[in-house]
Amino acid sequence: MDASDAAYLLGRDPEESKRLNAQHAFLVDVIGGTPIHPSIPTANIRSIADAATGTGIWLIDAAQTLHNRHPRHKLALHGFDISPVQFPFSSFKAPRHEIRLTVHDILQPFPKEHWGRYDLVHVRLLVGAMKEVDYPRAVRNLYDLLKPGGYLQWDDCDTTAFCTDNPSPIDMEMRQIIVDAVEKLGLCASAPQYLHHLVAQTGFVDARLYANSTADKPHLRAPARSWLMQVLRALMPHAMVKSGEVVDEKSAIERAERLVEEFGRHCTSSLPLVNLYQIRLATISYRCTWSIDASPSFAAFSLSLSSRAFNRRSASGSST
Repeated sequence: MDASDAAYLLGRDPEESKRLNAQHAFLVDVIGGTPIHPSIPTANIRSIADAATGTGIWLIDAAQTLHNRHPRHKLALHGFDISPVQFPFSSFKAPRHEIRLTVHDILQPFPKEHWGRYDLVHVRLLVGAMKEVDYPRAVRNLYDLLKPGGYLQWDDCDTTAFCTDNPSPIDMEMRQIIVDAVEKLGLCASAPQYLHHLVAQTGFVDARLYANSTADKPHLRAPARSWLMQVLRALMPHAMVKSGEVVDEKSAIERAERLVEEFGRHCTSSLPLVNLYQIRLATISYRCTWSIDASPSFAAFSLSLSSRAFNRRSASGSST
């Protein structure tokens, strides 16, 4: 098993694929109703990559959103994931656009043909899948995908609370199970804040962190409760087994089900809390030429390239 996949706290099966597709509309509602953050200009977006794409549901929605705004644009859409299990096909159609799906580990450099290719790169919900020490490597690899002037949008949750009122004993027990798994597996409990701090050291500019929550959206009470219960049902048995708290998967599932049912009853009198953050990052566009000995000139490159990304590109003789 790949090291990054070993940290993954959720399942990979048809039921998990159904959950991923069902959760998409809810998550988009939490962040304001559009899959692409409003701070990202869309007029010049022609190519999009979605890392950790899962079923490709975000790419489908993003393609429809862009088609509605710019119906004449032809889009290039590519999804990457460490596992093909949840891919619907190797390629499939979004409205009027083909989506390509490729197996790739975000912790490994992307193939050179993808470097400097995309106007927008998107990532969502890796808080339960990536070790904290691996975030810098993932960010650098994602940076390589972007054209100069491109954008990275990373949507992720924290695990600080599940309800807006004072935590109940059930809340505390569930949170402790997740915290124990996060610590033992080396995950990052506050991934959005860590990412926001990290990216300035990686070469991105104009880093912005946007906080979205169900706390001020009481109309999302029912879907937030349903989503949290689904996530906790999927997350906690894996967390208990992988952290070593239990060794028997059947016992883990039974304990998780008891806790989730108690949590669901508690949420009938309190507002379920989902905190979903968006990190929006940009690269700088700049016209320049660059030559070393017999190396080819670069017609354009981003001045904010990290040393690792620039060294890889210059060594290959590839232009952005």
